[in-house]
Amino acid sequence: MAVRRQVLRAEVEELILQRLLEARWPPGARLSIDGLARDLEVSPTPVREAMVSLERSGLVEYVALRGYVVAPMLDAEQMTELLDARRVVETAALGRAFEDVDALLAALEEAHAAHGAVIARIEAAGEVSIELLQEHFHADWAFHQTLFDHSGNRYLSTMVETVRPHTHRMRQTWVGGPAALDVHEAYTEHGRILEKVRRHHHDGALQALDEHLAAVLERSHAVAEAEEAGGTAKG
Repeated sequence: MAVRRQVLRAEVEELILQRLLEARWPPGARLSIDGLARDLEVSPTPVREAMVSLERSGLVEYVALRGYVVAPMLDAEQMTELLDARRVVETAALGRAFEDVDALLAALEEAHAAHGAVIARIEAAGEVSIELLQEHFHADWAFHQTLFDHSGNRYLSTMVETVRPHTHRMRQTWVGGPAALDVHEAYTEHGRILEKVRRHHHDGALQALDEHLAAVLERSHAVAEAEEAGGTAKG
């Protein structure tokens, strides 16, 4: 019985997490435990337990007299710390993945091709829908996830699960429209990493990864600053 309860809580947490990452609710929106329980057709208990876990992740916050609310978007300092953490763990993962460079290369080629297919759909659509935006973000992350999948280190894979939700939360800042979307930049930068792996160039791949993450941070800061300036102008 206890095992089933743990499974149910995990399932509920995953469903709520997915909705958070899809920006179903704006920052500051109240998350009613009873309302979510009715929507998910479960009792309030697994929802409450899931909220406690999500609060530890930083995706939701508990506010006195209001209950749980969606956490605000990451600010510039948090973005900097997040990309710094990613640089540490992803560099470690990529370095270790080189121990079986052929397997790494095959997986990166597949992930990069899948990302390219998403970009083709975005270009064919002529506009960026929320669905295509999420596809891009997931395809983008899949390339990075490959590094951990081939690192041969279960603890690195566990550590990245901490930064993954925050990376998606940071990317929600980019929902401002096609002008803010870094589809081609990210794909091109991934391609540079991939090319170094093709050449079995260990140090070159690490440098290309570092440059990519630095560029992601720079773009994220620029978009956040533009959003803030727009909000100030409206206010």
